[in-house]
Amino acid sequence: MRYIIAHSRLGFCWWDLLALIILLAVIIVWIVKRHDLKKEQNDYEDQLSDLYAGDSVEAGGTTATATAETVEK
Repeated sequence: MRYIIAHSRLGFCWWDLLALIILLAVIIVWIVKRHDLKKEQNDYEDQLSDLYAGDSVEAGGTTATATAETVEK
């Protein structure tokens, strides 16, 4: 029992604290990556909507005619 009391603080072993620090680092990296991917996805969606907006204007304002012209080609 002495060993447990001498080598732990607040009920945590030093290895538990190290694992907690590593877990927090992994969570922070995951949040940053998720934020970057969400930003990139929004940029791609904006580019795609701009591309389709240009197609519908060229085809007379309707997307149905743009699709029909694309299928005929």
